[in-house]
Amino acid sequence: MKKVLYAASTCVTPLGFTTAATFEAVQAGQTGLRPHWFDFSDESFAAATIDETWLAEAFAPLGHSAADYSKLEKMSILAVTGAMSRVAFSLTGPDTLLVYCSAKGNISHLAVGGTPYLAQLARTVARACGFANEPLVISNACISSLQGLVVARRLLKAGRYQHAVVVGADEVTKFTLSGFHAFNALSRQPCLPFDAAREGINLGEAAAAMVLTVGPVEGLSAGAVEVVTGFSTNDAHHISAPSRTGEGLYQAVTKVLQQAGGGPVDFIGAHGTATRYNDEMEAQAFHRAGLHEVPLHSLKGYFGHTLGAAGLLEAALGIESMQRSELISSRGYTTCGTSLPVRPIRQRAPAELRRFLKTSSGFGGCNAAVLFAKAA
Repeated sequence: MKKVLYAASTCVTPLGFTTAATFEAVQAGQTGLRPHWFDFSDESFAAATIDETWLAEAFAPLGHSAADYSKLEKMSILAVTGAMSRVAFSLTGPDTLLVYCSAKGNISHLAVGGTPYLAQLARTVARACGFANEPLVISNACISSLQGLVVARRLLKAGRYQHAVVVGADEVTKFTLSGFHAFNALSRQPCLPFDAAREGINLGEAAAAMVLTVGPVEGLSAGAVEVVTGFSTNDAHHISAPSRTGEGLYQAVTKVLQQAGGGPVDFIGAHGTATRYNDEMEAQAFHRAGLHEVPLHSLKGYFGHTLGAAGLLEAALGIESMQRSELISSRGYTTCGTSLPVRPIRQRAPAELRRFLKTSSGFGGCNAAVLFAKAA
Protein backbone atom coordinates (compact mmCIF):
# COMPACT_ATOMS: atom_id res chain seq x y z
CA MET A 1 0.00 0.00 0.00
CA LYS A 2 1.27 3.45 -0.89
CA LYS A 3 1.90 5.80 2.00
CA VAL A 4 0.73 9.41 2.11
CA LEU A 5 3.68 11.46 3.33
CA TYR A 6 4.07 14.92 4.75
CA ALA A 7 6.54 16.76 2.52
CA ALA A 8 6.64 20.37 3.75
CA SER A 9 4.68 23.13 5.44
CA THR A 10 4.66 26.88 5.97
CA CYS A 11 2.87 28.64 8.82
CA VAL A 12 2.06 32.35 8.60
CA THR A 13 1.33 33.48 12.16
CA PRO A 14 1.78 36.44 14.51
CA LEU A 15 4.97 34.70 15.70
CA GLY A 16 6.64 34.04 12.34
CA PHE A 17 6.14 33.43 8.65
CA THR A 18 7.66 29.95 8.44
CA THR A 19 6.96 26.76 10.37
CA ALA A 20 10.47 26.74 11.81
CA ALA A 21 10.36 30.39 12.94
CA THR A 22 6.94 29.90 14.50
CA PHE A 23 8.02 26.72 16.30
CA GLU A 24 11.15 28.40 17.67
CA ALA A 25 9.11 31.38 18.92
CA VAL A 26 6.72 29.01 20.67
CA GLN A 27 9.60 27.11 22.26
CA ALA A 28 11.03 30.43 23.45
CA GLY A 29 7.75 31.04 25.29
CA GLN A 30 6.49 33.85 23.06
CA THR A 31 2.79 34.50 22.52
CA GLY A 32 0.97 36.53 19.89
CA LEU A 33 -1.89 37.38 22.28
CA ARG A 34 -2.28 41.09 23.01
CA PRO A 35 -5.09 43.30 24.37
CA HIS A 36 -7.42 44.52 21.60
CA TRP A 37 -10.36 46.90 21.82
CA PHE A 38 -13.55 46.50 19.78
CA ASP A 39 -16.59 48.71 19.48
CA PHE A 40 -18.99 46.06 20.78
CA SER A 41 -17.51 46.37 24.29
CA ASP A 42 -15.87 48.93 26.58
CA GLU A 43 -13.35 46.30 27.66
CA SER A 44 -10.36 44.85 25.85
CA PHE A 45 -10.02 41.20 24.87
CA ALA A 46 -6.85 39.22 24.19
CA ALA A 47 -6.41 38.31 20.53
CA ALA A 48 -3.52 37.43 18.20
CA THR A 49 -3.28 39.27 14.89
CA ILE A 50 -0.68 39.41 12.12
CA ASP A 51 1.02 42.77 11.68
CA GLU A 52 -0.04 44.11 8.28
CA THR A 53 3.28 45.89 7.70
CA TRP A 54 5.17 42.63 8.21
CA LEU A 55 2.71 40.88 5.93
CA ALA A 56 3.16 43.47 3.19
CA GLU A 57 6.95 43.20 3.41
CA ALA A 58 6.83 39.41 3.14
CA PHE A 59 4.28 39.50 0.30
CA ALA A 60 6.11 42.05 -1.88
CA PRO A 61 8.85 39.69 -3.19
CA LEU A 62 6.19 37.41 -4.68
CA GLY A 63 5.64 39.98 -7.43
CA HIS A 64 1.87 40.36 -7.00
CA SER A 65 0.08 43.70 -6.59
CA ALA A 66 -0.83 43.82 -2.91
CA ALA A 67 -3.80 46.06 -3.70
CA ASP A 68 -5.43 43.21 -5.62
CA TYR A 69 -5.66 40.93 -2.59
CA SER A 70 -7.33 40.96 0.81
CA LYS A 71 -5.37 40.33 3.99
CA LEU A 72 -6.62 36.74 4.14
CA GLU A 73 -5.69 36.13 0.51
CA LYS A 74 -2.17 37.48 1.09
CA MET A 75 -1.77 35.27 4.17
CA SER A 76 -2.96 32.24 2.19
CA ILE A 77 -0.78 32.89 -0.86
CA LEU A 78 2.27 33.45 1.32
CA ALA A 79 1.66 30.14 3.13
CA VAL A 80 1.04 28.15 -0.06
CA THR A 81 4.00 29.54 -2.01
CA GLY A 82 6.22 29.02 1.03
CA ALA A 83 5.26 25.37 1.31
CA MET A 84 5.60 24.83 -2.45
CA SER A 85 9.11 26.29 -2.40
CA ARG A 86 10.22 23.70 0.13
CA VAL A 87 9.78 20.66 -2.11
CA ALA A 88 11.88 19.55 -5.09
CA PHE A 89 8.95 18.44 -7.27
CA SER A 90 6.41 20.46 -9.24
CA LEU A 91 2.99 21.16 -7.77
CA THR A 92 1.44 23.06 -10.67
CA GLY A 93 0.51 20.12 -12.89
CA PRO A 94 -2.74 18.16 -13.21
CA ASP A 95 -1.54 15.61 -10.64
CA THR A 96 -1.83 18.14 -7.77
CA LEU A 97 -4.92 19.28 -5.89
CA LEU A 98 -5.26 22.45 -3.79
CA VAL A 99 -7.60 21.97 -0.82
CA TYR A 100 -8.64 25.34 0.61
CA CYS A 101 -10.07 25.28 4.14
CA SER A 102 -11.62 28.10 6.14
CA ALA A 103 -14.41 28.59 8.65
CA LYS A 104 -15.30 32.17 7.64
CA GLY A 105 -13.21 33.07 4.60
CA ASN A 106 -13.30 36.71 3.49
CA ILE A 107 -16.10 37.54 5.92
CA SER A 108 -14.69 41.04 6.44
CA HIS A 109 -15.68 41.82 2.82
CA LEU A 110 -19.30 42.04 3.97
CA ALA A 111 -18.53 45.26 5.81
CA VAL A 112 -17.44 46.97 2.59
CA GLY A 113 -20.07 45.53 0.30
CA GLY A 114 -17.83 42.78 -1.08
CA THR A 115 -18.45 39.06 -1.48
CA PRO A 116 -17.11 36.56 1.08
CA TYR A 117 -17.63 33.50 -1.13
CA LEU A 118 -15.17 30.75 -0.31
CA ALA A 119 -15.10 29.39 -3.86
CA GLN A 120 -13.98 32.78 -5.16
CA LEU A 121 -11.35 33.06 -2.42
CA ALA A 122 -9.99 29.59 -3.20
CA ARG A 123 -9.81 30.32 -6.94
CA THR A 124 -7.96 33.57 -6.27
CA VAL A 125 -5.33 31.71 -4.24
CA ALA A 126 -5.11 28.89 -6.81
CA ARG A 127 -4.55 31.33 -9.69
CA ALA A 128 -1.94 33.32 -7.79
CA CYS A 129 -0.01 30.14 -6.98
CA GLY A 130 -0.26 28.59 -10.45
CA PHE A 131 -2.39 25.51 -9.80
CA ALA A 132 -3.80 23.73 -12.84
CA ASN A 133 -6.87 22.19 -11.18
CA GLU A 134 -10.00 23.71 -9.73
CA PRO A 135 -9.46 23.91 -5.93
CA LEU A 136 -11.52 21.88 -3.50
CA VAL A 137 -13.13 23.96 -0.71
CA ILE A 138 -13.84 22.63 2.78
CA SER A 139 -15.64 24.76 5.35
CA ASN A 140 -16.73 22.84 8.43
CA ALA A 141 -16.37 25.18 11.39
CA CYS A 142 -13.19 24.77 13.42
CA ILE A 143 -12.26 21.33 12.08
CA SER A 144 -12.07 22.67 8.50
CA SER A 145 -8.35 22.31 7.85
CA LEU A 146 -7.88 19.07 9.79
CA GLN A 147 -10.80 17.62 7.84
CA GLY A 148 -9.06 18.96 4.73
CA LEU A 149 -6.10 16.73 5.59
CA VAL A 150 -8.43 13.75 6.01
CA VAL A 151 -10.05 14.37 2.61
CA ALA A 152 -6.73 15.01 0.85
CA ARG A 153 -5.27 11.80 2.24
CA ARG A 154 -8.25 9.79 0.99
CA LEU A 155 -7.97 11.26 -2.52
CA LEU A 156 -4.26 10.50 -2.65
CA LYS A 157 -4.77 6.95 -1.37
CA ALA A 158 -7.47 6.46 -4.02
CA GLY A 159 -4.99 7.42 -6.75
CA ARG A 160 -6.86 10.54 -7.82
CA TYR A 161 -3.77 12.75 -7.41
CA GLN A 162 -0.06 12.38 -6.75
CA HIS A 163 0.23 15.47 -4.55
CA ALA A 164 -2.07 17.72 -2.52
CA VAL A 165 -1.53 21.12 -0.98
CA VAL A 166 -3.86 21.74 1.96
CA VAL A 167 -4.19 25.30 3.24
CA GLY A 168 -6.17 26.51 6.25
CA ALA A 169 -6.71 30.21 6.86
CA ASP A 170 -8.90 32.51 8.94
CA GLU A 171 -8.57 36.07 10.20
CA VAL A 172 -9.70 38.01 13.26
CA THR A 173 -12.76 40.11 12.42
CA LYS A 174 -15.41 42.02 14.32
CA PHE A 175 -17.94 39.51 12.97
CA THR A 176 -16.32 36.50 14.65
CA LEU A 177 -15.33 38.33 17.81
CA SER A 178 -18.79 39.77 18.39
CA GLY A 179 -20.29 36.32 17.83
CA PHE A 180 -18.13 34.70 20.51
CA HIS A 181 -18.76 37.72 22.75
CA ALA A 182 -22.51 37.06 22.41
CA PHE A 183 -21.84 33.56 23.79
CA ASN A 184 -19.98 35.12 26.76
CA ALA A 185 -17.06 32.94 25.63
CA LEU A 186 -14.28 35.53 25.15
CA SER A 187 -11.49 35.88 27.71
CA ARG A 188 -10.08 39.30 28.46
CA GLN A 189 -6.80 37.68 29.51
CA PRO A 190 -4.64 35.18 27.63
CA CYS A 191 -6.46 31.85 27.66
CA LEU A 192 -5.63 28.96 30.02
CA PRO A 193 -6.48 25.65 28.32
CA PHE A 194 -7.45 22.83 30.71
CA ASP A 195 -6.67 25.03 33.72
CA ALA A 196 -9.03 25.51 36.66
CA ALA A 197 -8.83 29.31 36.28
CA ARG A 198 -9.74 29.39 32.57
CA GLU A 199 -12.24 32.08 31.60
CA GLY A 200 -12.78 31.43 27.90
CA ILE A 201 -11.47 31.68 24.41
CA ASN A 202 -9.08 34.06 22.63
CA LEU A 203 -9.28 34.43 18.85
CA GLY A 204 -6.32 34.57 16.50
CA GLU A 205 -5.46 34.57 12.82
CA ALA A 206 -3.12 32.43 10.76
CA ALA A 207 -2.63 30.66 7.47
CA ALA A 208 -0.90 27.29 7.25
CA ALA A 209 -0.18 25.19 4.17
CA MET A 210 0.97 21.58 4.03
CA VAL A 211 2.19 19.52 1.08
CA LEU A 212 1.17 15.87 1.03
CA THR A 213 2.47 13.37 -1.49
CA VAL A 214 2.16 9.68 -2.30
CA GLY A 215 5.46 8.06 -1.43
CA PRO A 216 8.07 7.05 -2.06
CA VAL A 217 9.34 10.41 -3.33
CA GLU A 218 12.93 11.27 -4.15
CA GLY A 219 14.27 14.02 -1.92
CA LEU A 220 12.28 13.10 1.19
CA SER A 221 14.47 11.92 4.03
CA ALA A 222 14.37 8.50 5.59
CA GLY A 223 12.76 10.14 8.63
CA ALA A 224 9.75 11.33 6.65
CA VAL A 225 6.40 11.63 8.40
CA GLU A 226 3.42 9.58 7.27
CA VAL A 227 -0.18 10.72 7.52
CA VAL A 228 -1.22 7.31 8.85
CA THR A 229 -4.98 7.78 8.95
CA GLY A 230 -7.69 10.27 9.78
CA PHE A 231 -11.39 10.33 10.53
CA SER A 232 -14.14 12.87 11.11
CA THR A 233 -17.51 12.55 12.87
CA ASN A 234 -20.54 14.65 13.72
CA ASP A 235 -22.48 13.88 16.90
CA ALA A 236 -25.06 16.65 16.14
CA HIS A 237 -25.30 17.33 19.88
CA HIS A 238 -25.92 21.10 19.67
CA ILE A 239 -25.42 24.02 17.31
CA SER A 240 -22.55 25.38 19.42
CA ALA A 241 -22.09 23.36 22.63
CA PRO A 242 -20.01 20.16 22.56
CA SER A 243 -21.31 16.80 23.72
CA ARG A 244 -20.91 16.50 27.48
CA THR A 245 -19.56 12.97 27.08
CA GLY A 246 -17.25 13.79 24.16
CA GLU A 247 -19.08 11.20 22.06
CA GLY A 248 -18.15 12.52 18.62
CA LEU A 249 -14.49 13.09 19.47
CA TYR A 250 -14.32 9.69 21.17
CA GLN A 251 -15.67 8.04 18.02
CA ALA A 252 -13.21 9.90 15.76
CA VAL A 253 -10.22 9.05 17.97
CA THR A 254 -11.12 5.38 18.44
CA LYS A 255 -11.75 4.94 14.71
CA VAL A 256 -8.29 6.37 13.96
CA LEU A 257 -6.62 4.12 16.52
CA GLN A 258 -8.44 1.08 15.13
CA GLN A 259 -7.48 1.92 11.55
CA ALA A 260 -3.87 2.41 12.62
CA GLY A 261 -3.80 -1.09 14.12
CA GLY A 262 -3.03 -0.02 17.64
CA GLY A 263 0.35 1.04 18.99
CA PRO A 264 1.33 3.86 21.33
CA VAL A 265 0.59 7.57 20.90
CA ASP A 266 3.49 9.67 22.15
CA PHE A 267 1.60 12.97 22.47
CA ILE A 268 -1.68 14.64 21.57
CA GLY A 269 -2.21 18.02 19.97
CA ALA A 270 -5.54 18.83 21.63
CA HIS A 271 -8.10 21.39 20.50
CA GLY A 272 -7.95 23.01 23.95
CA THR A 273 -9.97 26.22 23.48
CA ALA A 274 -10.00 27.03 27.22
CA THR A 275 -13.77 27.20 27.34
CA ARG A 276 -15.40 25.41 30.23
CA TYR A 277 -17.22 22.83 28.14
CA ASN A 278 -14.70 22.15 25.35
CA ASP A 279 -11.84 21.22 27.68
CA GLU A 280 -14.15 19.07 29.81
CA MET A 281 -15.47 17.31 26.68
CA GLU A 282 -11.94 16.55 25.47
CA ALA A 283 -10.94 15.15 28.86
CA GLN A 284 -13.99 12.88 28.78
CA ALA A 285 -13.18 11.67 25.25
CA PHE A 286 -9.50 11.01 25.98
CA HIS A 287 -10.40 9.04 29.11
CA ARG A 288 -12.95 6.95 27.23
CA ALA A 289 -10.35 6.25 24.53
CA GLY A 290 -7.72 5.22 27.09
CA LEU A 291 -5.44 8.18 26.26
CA HIS A 292 -5.69 10.15 29.52
CA GLU A 293 -2.08 9.36 30.47
CA VAL A 294 -0.70 10.56 27.13
CA PRO A 295 1.04 13.98 27.31
CA LEU A 296 -0.90 16.67 25.46
CA HIS A 297 -0.67 20.32 24.60
CA SER A 298 -3.00 23.06 23.47
CA LEU A 299 -1.43 25.81 21.35
CA LYS A 300 -4.25 28.31 21.88
CA GLY A 301 -2.15 30.15 24.48
CA TYR A 302 0.31 31.08 21.72
CA PHE A 303 -2.02 31.99 18.83
CA GLY A 304 -5.53 32.07 20.22
CA HIS A 305 -8.13 30.04 18.36
CA THR A 306 -7.48 30.45 14.62
CA LEU A 307 -10.80 28.80 13.73
CA GLY A 308 -10.61 26.88 10.44
CA ALA A 309 -6.82 27.24 10.32
CA ALA A 310 -6.26 25.77 13.78
CA GLY A 311 -6.11 22.07 12.90
CA LEU A 312 -3.53 22.45 10.14
CA LEU A 313 -1.42 25.04 11.98
CA GLU A 314 -1.28 22.88 15.08
CA ALA A 315 -0.63 19.73 13.05
CA ALA A 316 2.34 21.38 11.32
CA LEU A 317 3.83 22.42 14.66
CA GLY A 318 3.16 18.98 16.12
CA ILE A 319 5.06 17.41 13.21
CA GLU A 320 7.90 19.89 13.81
CA SER A 321 7.87 18.86 17.47
CA MET A 322 8.07 15.19 16.48
CA GLN A 323 10.88 15.76 13.96
CA ARG A 324 12.91 17.77 16.47
CA SER A 325 12.16 15.31 19.31
CA GLU A 326 11.04 18.15 21.56
CA LEU A 327 7.72 18.50 23.36
CA ILE A 328 5.84 21.81 23.32
CA SER A 329 4.44 23.05 26.62
CA SER A 330 0.73 23.80 27.00
CA ARG A 331 0.95 27.52 27.76
CA GLY A 332 -1.17 28.73 30.66
CA TYR A 333 -1.67 25.41 32.42
CA THR A 334 -0.92 25.04 36.13
CA THR A 335 -3.88 23.38 37.88
CA CYS A 336 -6.22 20.71 36.56
CA GLY A 337 -9.60 22.19 35.64
CA THR A 338 -11.43 19.14 34.30
CA SER A 339 -13.40 16.55 36.25
CA LEU A 340 -11.27 13.79 34.75
CA PRO A 341 -7.54 14.61 34.79
CA VAL A 342 -5.44 14.75 31.64
CA ARG A 343 -1.72 15.45 31.23
CA PRO A 344 -0.98 18.89 29.75
CA ILE A 345 2.74 19.32 29.11
CA ARG A 346 4.10 21.84 31.64
CA GLN A 347 7.42 22.65 29.98
CA ARG A 348 9.32 22.02 26.78
CA ALA A 349 11.46 18.92 27.01
CA PRO A 350 13.42 16.52 24.79
CA ALA A 351 11.61 13.25 24.11
CA GLU A 352 11.60 10.34 21.69
CA LEU A 353 8.51 11.03 19.59
CA ARG A 354 7.32 8.73 16.84
CA ARG A 355 3.50 8.99 16.77
CA PHE A 356 1.38 12.12 17.20
CA LEU A 357 -2.42 12.44 17.35
CA LYS A 358 -4.02 15.75 16.37
CA THR A 359 -7.65 16.43 17.24
CA SER A 360 -10.10 19.24 16.46
CA SER A 361 -13.70 19.95 17.37
CA GLY A 362 -16.20 22.55 16.21
CA PHE A 363 -19.69 23.96 16.20
CA GLY A 364 -22.49 21.66 15.17
CA GLY A 365 -20.87 18.66 16.82
CA CYS A 366 -18.11 18.12 14.25
CA ASN A 367 -14.86 16.41 15.29
CA ALA A 368 -11.73 15.22 13.50
CA ALA A 369 -8.62 13.24 14.41
CA VAL A 370 -5.46 12.51 12.40
CA LEU A 371 -2.56 10.27 13.33
CA PHE A 372 0.97 11.12 12.12
CA ALA A 373 4.01 8.87 12.49
CA LYS A 374 7.66 8.82 11.52
CA ALA A 375 7.77 6.57 8.46
CA ALA A 376 9.68 3.32 8.93
